[in-house]
Amino acid sequence: MRLVIVGGVAAGTKAASRARRLDPDLEITIYQAEPEISISECGLPYFLSGVVGERRRLVARTPEMFAEKDIQVLVRHRVEKIDSESRRLTVRDLTNDETFEDTYDRLIVATGAQAIVPPISGAGLDGIFKLRFLTDADEILGYMQSHSPKKAVIVGGGYIGLELAENLCARGMEISLVEGADRVALAYGPEVSERVEAELREHGVSVYVGEKVEEFTCEGDREGCVKTVRFGETGIDTDLVVVGIGVKPSVELAGEAGVEIGASGAIKVTRHMKTNLPDIWAAGDCVETTNLVSGKPVWVPLGDTANQMGRVAGTNAVTGRDPLEFPGVLGTGIFKVFDLGVAKTGLSEKEAEDASFDTVSASVEAKDRAGYYPGVGKVFLKLIADRATSRLIGAESAGAGADKLVDICATAIWGKLSYPDLVNIDLAYSPPYGPALSPVIQAATILSGKFERAREGVRVTE
Repeated sequence: MRLVIVGGVAAGTKAASRARRLDPDLEITIYQAEPEISISECGLPYFLSGVVGERRRLVARTPEMFAEKDIQVLVRHRVEKIDSESRRLTVRDLTNDETFEDTYDRLIVATGAQAIVPPISGAGLDGIFKLRFLTDADEILGYMQSHSPKKAVIVGGGYIGLELAENLCARGMEISLVEGADRVALAYGPEVSERVEAELREHGVSVYVGEKVEEFTCEGDREGCVKTVRFGETGIDTDLVVVGIGVKPSVELAGEAGVEIGASGAIKVTRHMKTNLPDIWAAGDCVETTNLVSGKPVWVPLGDTANQMGRVAGTNAVTGRDPLEFPGVLGTGIFKVFDLGVAKTGLSEKEAEDASFDTVSASVEAKDRAGYYPGVGKVFLKLIADRATSRLIGAESAGAGADKLVDICATAIWGKLSYPDLVNIDLAYSPPYGPALSPVIQAATILSGKFERAREGVRVTE
């Protein structure tokens, strides 16, 4: 039996490895358009700053390593057509620009996502980049080494833009960040966005919100000329621009083959990662899944999710009996901007409102360890509960220890715990690691008070 996997970053390589463990005789081929496979895309901003000093450290496994497991990996090969009736693929060798055909018995589509490039005038000028693949990081580093830019503008205030702000700042550049929405970190509530923006400004980043870039211009026609980023009445002169407004699922290949595309714009699959076409599965950043809180289809392109999907797709493609399921996601995520950790799980208040939840929320700014212990810091935590069931449905955190707090809350949401469960939850305590009452317990106690007051009624004077 022949298994072909289209795409070789997280989901594709995970699926291949899982398939090989289950069937030592299976014929497995991975096609990857980029020069490398199994790369850590999340590490790219840290490669630009030098925090990750060696390029090879971002490549988990090479084609040669997969060959040792009898998995054929063909990089710089792009699958351009899937014929599901004849089970044939049209593949282009990008090295010599020649095409050939291949066949499959079972197919996994793991084409991932691609950077969004907005139709801004002048976007093709030299010194304007996107960041999605390792080759993009190579181009940016090469430009920085040859031109020694002193100023950089980042377009976009989401995960990519915020991480870039920190890491380009670490290279000694003067950074400006332009965001089209009225605040940065739009996936979070305003309390977290305010803290993120304050952290940026504290480290010297100029932040422009509610501004959409209209044009890139360049004085003269020489390579490396000073560019101007224009929006409204403002123009910012810069030496380097990185556009990081987000990504979109790469579904063109699958869609043209007749694979159903879901409401989110990503490939629609079952809980077994099967598409609507026979013997074709899909996994990773090109696939939509279900939000376990709202029950609605969502697209959440995250590395850990892609790995989990890849394991399910690889297992089911080999066995053909669909023994594994991928249940869905909570949308748990985290990023760092300078000294501030920022994390969330479940639904934000806006997302909960859009999903027709009636919410009760409570927030607390607490110490991240005992107040008398050296190095004590602050952490913000917000809990969001469903008024009808008292269940926790979302949490957001910013500050020291945000990862731990949000992971606790993610587990609570997964286990369908309510706020009374969190008031009395038994968590570890020691002065170096947290206050006597965890911020989770503190916020849940405040939430408890809000529920109780709602039941008892509120006096006119209050």
